[in-house]
This record gives sequence, structure tokens and C-alpha cells, in this order.
Amino acid sequence: MPLFLCRRFAALSPRFRMFLAGALLVLACLLAYLPVMQGKFLWDDLYLVGTNPFFKSPRFILEVFRHYLFVDSFSAYYRPVQNISYMLDYLLWNQQEFGYHLSNVLFHAASAFLLYLVLRRCLGRLAAPTPAFAEAASFCVALLWAVHPVHNAAVAYVAGRADSLAMMFALAGWLLFTMGASGWRGAVAAVCAALCFLAALCAKEIAFVWIALFLVYLFAFERSRPLRAKIGIAGSLLAVLALYLALRHLPGSRAPQQGLGDDPLLERALLMILALGQYTALIFFPANLHMERTLWTGPQYASLASWLGALRGNYLFVLGLLTICLFVFACSIPLPGRRIRIFGVVWFVLGFLPISNLFPLNAQAAEHWIYLASAGYLLTLAGFACALPARHRRLLLAAVPVAVAALGVRTAFRAAEWADPETFYKQTIAAGGSSDRSSLNLADIYAARGDLKQAEAVLLDALRHSPGFATARLELGRIILAQGHAREAEAALKFSPAAEAEVAAAVPSTWTAALNLAHIQYSGGHPDAALAILDDALKRYPGVWDIVYFRAQILWITRDAAAALPAVRQYAADHWWHYDSHLMLGQLLAWTGDYAGGIAASREAATLDIHNPAPYDDMARAAVRANRLPDALETQSEGIERSPDQPHEYKLMAAILEKMNRPAEAAAALGKAQLLSEGCAKEN
Repeated sequence: MPLFLCRRFAALSPRFRMFLAGALLVLACLLAYLPVMQGKFLWDDLYLVGTNPFFKSPRFILEVFRHYLFVDSFSAYYRPVQNISYMLDYLLWNQQEFGYHLSNVLFHAASAFLLYLVLRRCLGRLAAPTPAFAEAASFCVALLWAVHPVHNAAVAYVAGRADSLAMMFALAGWLLFTMGASGWRGAVAAVCAALCFLAALCAKEIAFVWIALFLVYLFAFERSRPLRAKIGIAGSLLAVLALYLALRHLPGSRAPQQGLGDDPLLERALLMILALGQYTALIFFPANLHMERTLWTGPQYASLASWLGALRGNYLFVLGLLTICLFVFACSIPLPGRRIRIFGVVWFVLGFLPISNLFPLNAQAAEHWIYLASAGYLLTLAGFACALPARHRRLLLAAVPVAVAALGVRTAFRAAEWADPETFYKQTIAAGGSSDRSSLNLADIYAARGDLKQAEAVLLDALRHSPGFATARLELGRIILAQGHAREAEAALKFSPAAEAEVAAAVPSTWTAALNLAHIQYSGGHPDAALAILDDALKRYPGVWDIVYFRAQILWITRDAAAALPAVRQYAADHWWHYDSHLMLGQLLAWTGDYAGGIAASREAATLDIHNPAPYDDMARAAVRANRLPDALETQSEGIERSPDQPHEYKLMAAILEKMNRPAEAAAALGKAQLLSEGCAKEN
């Protein structure tokens, strides 16, 4: 049957074959990742499409180029294109998880389709046995790559889309550079190609590898293009790199995280072989999938002797050595497909080097890191297929649908694990991957649903395994405080000055300790002591909104709105993009009697979050206090347009209509609020 379909496929026109291949790749991706479509946000999703200040309005399209991906972090990930993709999702889907997951799958499918197009063009120039083989091999590699379970962390995980965005733009640039157009069309294609590579770099730093791979192909394998044209393309890519490096300087520099890259070179080389074995195992047998793998633990790093003793029985080390032998054999054996195998090995090696542990990494291995390199591995295997007799190639082609089905089913089961955060974290902990971070996230889930005792138990267990896990200690203090045990919480949150400096150098959000200590003092009836803690914290952690916000709240409650106003006004002026500060500024100005200023600040907040109705609620309340009831009604109507399914919006409108002496309309608004409340109760 597969051979019959291949013959029918070959009889179609090239354009229709390309369309059909694309449709099949999209369908395969949608089916494989269908279980995650209704999945919840988890891990870094909670920040990137939750509290991230730079994705809820198109106003931030240029601003994202001035900031790192994570605002409060040591990481220097510069990925403005990833943030722009979230802007588009927020514009279309608001906070509906389905839309974000659909975008991830479509970005992945687009990458698979572009991979097919690039390979189809490359294999024709790499001495493929026949044009039909080049097309079939290109499609099979792209299809196997598209449904491979090892890519779950890049597709099922909303925060993981940087890999697919970088690949999509890089391959689009690759195609545009090699399309062979001349005249003004060629110039436009070259400019668009350069912009695509720039977008790839701004999506994820791994695009440097894509550029290196393209240049290797261009100069080492693309024989038909004149040298002058190749040099011109290389020059345009150098200009792209220069522009990208200039953009990267916009956010400023960050101190590197402590503890990375301290291992001796020999140990890192041995760890590289282990990582190579791990990734090879995942490609051929993707069974035990989980986030961020630890290949070796504490005592095994103590000395070279302990390393060598542990390596004797380690299959990953053996598998890594065998993989190196396989690549050497692939490049040296003088059988058909040698150029394809060499290109595949070069592809894999270039993709593997940045994740090989030869350079500082925040984990020893992670499944999504092999997103780029895995295509090179599959291409190498396709090069081996060239060396088979024609009848054996046909048998191999017949086996591809079986492999695709098996990998697709495994991907679907893994995607289902990503769909439920609690299941995902428990599975990750059980598998031994990122257990500390997973414990922290699992505790947050329990705390969010009110199960504070269970959250405390998870954190205590994490601290037993990792006594120096400062983030878990800070979170434990918050959980204990939420249970009303102020003294115990204070003991968990207090560090000695030396310990606090050490923790602050390793953990970016140590300011939460000061914030929670201030909460303890305030809850105990000591607002001045709380303010003293917050004032001291602001000297050590300037620019942290949570500290400014709580300090302003205390001043507003214990004194008046005017006392809280200056710091909030200054913060909003220094951070024009910060939604919450403009929202609070509007509330404070309205309470001090500056209704015009309050409405202006709230309207500014409304432009920073295109879906949130809260600024319109505040503007409506300010207009009511100013006795401008028609303006209040008009403003509240705008708020309802933003959020037509929220009962409290109609209750506020009903209150305004009552003041305007329009009881029938007020009753209708209350009726609408009642219907929505009943609908929400049934859903819950």
C-alpha cells in the first residue's frame, strides 16, 4: 500500500505534491498533539503568558526589544520575537489555553513543512540516487521529525515555542536565499531572507547554529552557485549578526548565574559523551521522557577517579562512543549517499555542540535542546538508506508509516501528561528530572487550591533532599505564613547578612523574603515596622513593583492616598509599560480628588492590557464620585465590551443606572449578572 501511494503521489504535479505534503504534516502534528490542546499553563508559562508585562498589548512590539525575556531573572535570554508571538495569541485568544497550544502546534508544523522543502532542495544537490528518492526521503525525515516524542517539551509546552519559531524563520530564510530569483525579485528575496534570519535570532539564540549550518551548506555543498553570490549572502548574514548584537545590547548586561561552567574540561568532555548517548537513546527509544535530565549527581563529580569508576557500568557512555563511531563510519564509508550522510552529521554536530556540556548550561541534558540537531540525525539515517539496494529502500519506505504511527502514539501519550500540571510535575519527580523545581511548582498548585498542608509537605520533602534550595525555603515561609504561623514563617524567611548575600547571588527573587517579613509585621499590627522592612528592601532591590505596591497599600490604609501617591507615581513614570502601576496610580489620584488625572492614568493602563476591564471599572467609579454619571455609564459600557461574561461588570453598571434613576435598565443589568453567576456556578 505505501508503495502504491508513493507511485500515485509521484504522478501528481510538483505544486500539488508540495501542498499535499504540507497538509499531511499539519494533520500529523495536530493528531499527535491533540491531547494537549485543552491543557493548562505550567512552569514558565505562568510567567510568560501570565505575569509577563510585555505581551498584553501591541504597544509593546518595540519595547520587547529593550528587555530580556524574563524581567526578574539572572538569565540573559533575549527573545523579543517569542514575546511578539504571545502578543498575537493574547490578541486572538485572551487567556484561553487552547489558542496558545494551537499556535505552538502550528509553529511546529510550519517548521516541519519548511524542513521538508529545504531537504528536498538540498538532497537534489547532494547526489541523491533519484529525484523521487530525494523527495520521498525529505518527506519521511520531516514527518518522522514532526511526530517524534522528544520534541514534546518544545511543542506541548507553551514556553517552549522559541525552538520552533527560530527553526521556522531560519528555514524560511534558507529557502529565500536559495530560491534563485534574479533582478528586483532576487533583491526582495534576499532582504526578506536576511529579515527571517534576524527574526530567528530574536526568537532564540540557537539560530546562530542555523546560520552556521546554512553557510556550511552554501560553501561546502552548494556547487552551482557562483562564489561571488555566496560571498554576497555571507556578507548579508554578517550584517544580520551585527544588527542582532546591537539589539542585544539594548537591555544592558546581566551578571552570569553563579555555579555554571566550573567543572574541569576533562569532566565536561566526559559529560559530553554521556549527553550524546542520552540524546541517541531518546531518538531511537523515547520511553522515559521528562524535563531537564541529570546524567550525574554530586559524589560522581568529586574526582576523576570516581568519574571513571562510575562510567564502567554506564550504558550512556558506551552509547555515546558508539554514536561517535557511527558518525565517523557514516562520513568515511565510500557508498552511495556519502555526501548526504556527511551533511547530516555536520547538521547534528553543529546542533549538538551548544548543548554538549562543553559550554556552561543550566542543566546537563534537556529534551527540547535537541530540536534542531535531531533533524540532522534523521538525515544521516536517510543517507544510509541511499546505500541500500532499491528493493531494500522500498521495504524501508513501507516501514515508515509504522514508525510514524508508533512515534505519534507515544507523542500523544506524552502530550497528555503535559496537559495536566499536577500529573506532569508528579511524573517528572518520579522520573528524577528537575525534581527540585518540580516540587516547587507542585507545591504552588496545592497552595493555589487551598491545600496548604500538602504544599508544606512537598516543600519540606524538597528541602530534605536539597537543604540549600533557597527558593523552596522562601516559598515554605510564604506557605507557613498563609497558615497563620507567623513565628515559624519568620524563622524560615530570615537569613543572616552573609547568607542573604549568598542567596541573592544565586536566586533572583530573594526580595520575597523581605516582602513576607513585612507581611508578618503588618499582620501583627506593626505597620511602621513593616514599612521599615520595605524601605530597606527597596534600597537593596530597587525597581521591584511588589515591594512598592505593598508599601503603598500600607500608607494608603494607615495614612491616606496622598502619602502612597509619590512612590507609585514615580514608578509609573519610570516604567511606562507597567500595567499594575498605572492602574494603582489611577485609583490613588481618584481618591485624592484628582478625577481627571485618575481617569487619564486608568486609560493609560487600559492601553497596556487590551482585554482587562479593570481600568474601565476604575474610570467608571471615578466618574461616579465626580458626579459625571453619563461618562461613568459610557465608560462601564466599554468595560463590558472587553469582558461581557463577568457578572461584576453588570452589577457595577446596575449601580450607575440606579444613580441615574433608570430602574428598569438597572434591573435588566442585575438580571444579566444573575444569569452569568448561575452559569459560572454550574461550570464549577
